[in-house]
Amino acid sequence: MLNPYREVHALLRRRQPRRMAVVWPILAAVVAMPLAKPALLGFLSLGAPGSDSAAFAAGFEAIVFRLGAVVASAMALHTYTDLVRGPDRPVLDCHPVDAGALVKALALRTARQRVYLPFIAAVLLLPVGIEGNWVAWIGGNAVVFGGWCCALAVGYAIHLLAVWSAFSPSFSAVLDLLRGPNPRMQAALIYAPGAVLFVVGVALLLASAGVSGALQGWSVGWWFLLIPPGLGVISWLCVPRLADRHYVAATALLSEVDGAWAAVDETDEAHRVYLDWLATNRPELLRALRNGWRRLRMWPMLGWLAGFVALFAGWSDDPAAGGRVVVVAGAAVLAITGIPCQLSSGDPPWLDRALGIAPSRVAVARGMVAWLYAQGVILPCVFALCVRQGFVAVYVGGMLEVLAFVGACVGSAAALTQRGRGMWMYGPAALLLWAFVAGRLG
Repeated sequence: MLNPYREVHALLRRRQPRRMAVVWPILAAVVAMPLAKPALLGFLSLGAPGSDSAAFAAGFEAIVFRLGAVVASAMALHTYTDLVRGPDRPVLDCHPVDAGALVKALALRTARQRVYLPFIAAVLLLPVGIEGNWVAWIGGNAVVFGGWCCALAVGYAIHLLAVWSAFSPSFSAVLDLLRGPNPRMQAALIYAPGAVLFVVGVALLLASAGVSGALQGWSVGWWFLLIPPGLGVISWLCVPRLADRHYVAATALLSEVDGAWAAVDETDEAHRVYLDWLATNRPELLRALRNGWRRLRMWPMLGWLAGFVALFAGWSDDPAAGGRVVVVAGAAVLAITGIPCQLSSGDPPWLDRALGIAPSRVAVARGMVAWLYAQGVILPCVFALCVRQGFVAVYVGGMLEVLAFVGACVGSAAALTQRGRGMWMYGPAALLLWAFVAGRLG
């Protein structure tokens, strides 16, 4: 029996990024912090002595919840990759493994690689402590770090449960409603990251509200900080048993899904993917669109979700609404335009040459996919501003389109030059670009 906690972990270590790569995002956050302060922490003036503490607590609650949600979203996608479509599964599937120990090894690797996420939030919140509100700063970091831990454990539990639900006859009717043109069993995997985000989001909402209440004198609110890590502990206790039952079964599930797609004829309507009508006579773009829609469908879906969130930010007659939309939607746009780095992950360096395709053309296609997916963020909020403020929508839409174009170019360049490690180059660059734009508008 192969013990992945010893032998496989040595194999996984070779795929880990360089240690300094974990430090770069934190250093980028240090540089971005003063630039982003006006947009993120505009409520700090309300925390001065004699000011409205309720208004300060409300602003602090909002930013802490949003930072925690961003961290949880990232962890939901990472846990999905670990258990479903990661590069380790094809290597290990042909060997007998201790699934529980393997999942522990994967969790340890992911925790080490993504530990920078809550530290980025801590750096961005640092002005709260510098202004003299260290208690609030510690409480906010407790919320974000608790959400990080919770998303790691809940992500593994829900993605393993998704494998069970895919085979369960009682869930077949629900999956038929969700799957669209996809194989039924794939629907369980597609929507699992969204379920993770919902569960962890509720926990973060309660914890951030507890901190807000505690800052206003409600001491019971501090106990709410235990909700995310407590939920994470409960979930993690279930993971080993779920892994033993369902990790190996996921291989059969993925084989059935891939077989269903392979059996579909090229002309069949079910073979069509999101935006593929734009790829007529563009095989590289069609390949990238299919790769993005079938393997990374959560990215465009989250893009449209973020677009509708930004729509509510822009549905206002307030002259400052345009700036808020650029800050909120700009962050989502730059997150979406990092998808070229994910599209290239797992591809061997020789793949494009073996297929007879110029790598530069593949990079352009990936950049086009990133820009197209970013329109899901841009269009709803521009529509809202167009209805409420008219010409302001042109200015805001232009700024967002520029961000999408720059982000797509940087993302495709990082994917071309760094391959599987492109996100380590793109992430800090996108954070600095967003902070610069947010600072100018704040």
